[in-house]
Amino acid sequence: MDNDDNLSHLRVRKLQNNTWIVKTRAGDVLVNCPPETLKFLLASGLPVPKIILLPPDMPIGQQLGSSGFVHRGINYASVEFLLYTNYFVNGGQRTRLITVTPNQAQRLHQILQETIVGPADSTEYYPHPWVQRECRLLSYHPPLGRSIEVDDLAEIIELETGGGELGQGISISLDGDQYRFSEDGVEIASVSTAIDASAMPLILAPPQPVLRQEITLQFIGGSDGYDPEGITTCFLAYFGSTGEDRVILFDAAAYLRVRLGNLGISPAQISEVVISHLHEDHIAGLPELLLGRHRVRLITSKIIYRSLLRVLSAMLAVPENEIAVLFDYFPLQPGQPLLLEGKTFEATYAIHTIPTLAVRVNGLCYSGDMRYDEEWFTQLEADGILSQTRRLEIIQFAEGARILVQDAGGGPIHTTLTPEVLSSLAAKSKHVILTHAPKSHHKLPATLQDWQNVEFAIDGYVAAVGKVLHQNHEIEKLETISACPLYARLSISGRAALAQQVELGTWEPGEGILQEGETSDGRAYIVHKGLVKTWVGEKLVQVLGRGNSIGERGALTLEPRVASIVASGQTQMLILDPDVFQSVASRLGLSAVYKRVEWLWRHPIFKHLPWATLLDLALDFQPLHLPTGRLLFDYGRPGNECYLLISGAITLLTKDFEPVGTFDKTGEFFGGRAVLFGTPRNTYACVSQESEIWALPAPALQRLYLLYPSVILHLRAVESRRHGHAPLISALEIDPAND
Repeated sequence: MDNDDNLSHLRVRKLQNNTWIVKTRAGDVLVNCPPETLKFLLASGLPVPKIILLPPDMPIGQQLGSSGFVHRGINYASVEFLLYTNYFVNGGQRTRLITVTPNQAQRLHQILQETIVGPADSTEYYPHPWVQRECRLLSYHPPLGRSIEVDDLAEIIELETGGGELGQGISISLDGDQYRFSEDGVEIASVSTAIDASAMPLILAPPQPVLRQEITLQFIGGSDGYDPEGITTCFLAYFGSTGEDRVILFDAAAYLRVRLGNLGISPAQISEVVISHLHEDHIAGLPELLLGRHRVRLITSKIIYRSLLRVLSAMLAVPENEIAVLFDYFPLQPGQPLLLEGKTFEATYAIHTIPTLAVRVNGLCYSGDMRYDEEWFTQLEADGILSQTRRLEIIQFAEGARILVQDAGGGPIHTTLTPEVLSSLAAKSKHVILTHAPKSHHKLPATLQDWQNVEFAIDGYVAAVGKVLHQNHEIEKLETISACPLYARLSISGRAALAQQVELGTWEPGEGILQEGETSDGRAYIVHKGLVKTWVGEKLVQVLGRGNSIGERGALTLEPRVASIVASGQTQMLILDPDVFQSVASRLGLSAVYKRVEWLWRHPIFKHLPWATLLDLALDFQPLHLPTGRLLFDYGRPGNECYLLISGAITLLTKDFEPVGTFDKTGEFFGGRAVLFGTPRNTYACVSQESEIWALPAPALQRLYLLYPSVILHLRAVESRRHGHAPLISALEIDPAND
């Protein structure tokens, strides 16, 4: 290593999750900012940088689950809590946020507006205009004499308009796929813009036994956004007397899929997601949930829903109407109960800095983030800020709840635990669980130390009320098989039979399950509990949880394994012995689609997906071999399928038979507008060179809507940019920066 390399090495410190700190005369620069970066910094004993350099946009279509600031479901512009720390903890310091383009800067400001301040347009609060007034009250900052605004916390600049000049002779530039740092015109460091490592959380909740009762809560986390030793408040709620393994998720902590998997939960088990509000610590895990496997039903108020669309649109750099396609929305408005499959959801607005819901469902009450203080409410009524009706609505909302999950974060915008507040809460519910507080704050007032019905939630904590339900462990195997899209193709009787045939294996932390390069023994596996890590060489490429299957490629071909699979924590796997797997493979026709899977595996859009997922997708494609001159579809006709071009050439023509262009690159997607948007075909398609194409019929697309929302997002993004006239836009070259 020469002197320049030594100097660069001393300047750059690599941290977890594709982040770096570059030391300069103008101050430390943090490169990339995934969720919980603040916690990683605090745990490492590092100061919070005042300059944050964000990544270039990921063009949609390069990688499923990635677009804009989001890479594989992780938002690398998760700056909110660093801004809070620099301003409120470090003496009112503004954070300089550097994006590449003005478009990114505008979108970042939109995210921060919605998540820190709330909707800027007062009409967005209709029909509850008083919500904005209450939010402004909580966000009032005495040193400013007004409510906090985004520009108080951050300066957002972009490289394209000179934002790389940091002062003191320090500059940053983007050169291809490298950020280059210069001092007095001399390069001192460079950092790659590539984000290729799988992001992992600092902490995983330890799995605890879950003895199901009529209401059972399983906490992924019970702390706040600052605590490096705890996970932000997020929990699962099981209801009913059947023992069915379907849950409601309340808020979405960061790295949600990994954290669910560590607890033995598949996203397929989540029936609804309730979003209380849009602070980063409550929605950081939502993009990866929405862009992953399985469609979810999202429940929140209309104010919060519209704000959420703007946030996700800005994160992903796609239009709001395309975001809305990713999930099914069920509005939950105060005074308008929502009935959903035997569950009754009710809501009121909590008092917080941005619109926030408190929610009740079948005996459970969740406060959301809330400053709860009945004496304060009385003063607000006297000051004319709250009406009597509104004050009583807040006070009475939790009365009679069998379990009350209550914010206890303290300070001016959360609930402070005084004897009076705790006495009031304990009178409303026989079981009060306090959240949003680090372990160091888990102390009841001295006069209430012996209370048995009040406790603090910690990571992995389980609480339950009501009669104990019978649990059938064979049913758990069936649920795991059903959570795997590939094996869920079997009939229910076929899955039940498979649950009887599989073996259950247990691996200890760090123990190898499969070894790269070893000859396959013909077995396949489904993750049942815990997590497994997939390694190719020394690179971690995937972390998989319950309902993900592995080993099918080797089991089909008996070729050497192409990756190593290692248990992360104690892990249980369902093992399909060779004869069991071959029976399933025969029923599903897996051998017949092997070549299709290998082709998808080399496709730039699909190559990052697990091989078993590609196997599932390949079953839906129908190969067609078409001669030159064949008319594939007509202008103005409805569409029932879309296509992937494998070989040959397809020419598109206007209604007047004028050429729009020709697709001749393998892997090109076309013909999707009519079937995706329900519109007539806007071109003719003619085979201009003998071709092989794969058709994806409408029923298969509907399955994609349910199981692979990120695939649908990509296909819709491609077609939304095509207008039936030249120039022809390739699906392989879509770039949101050109919108």
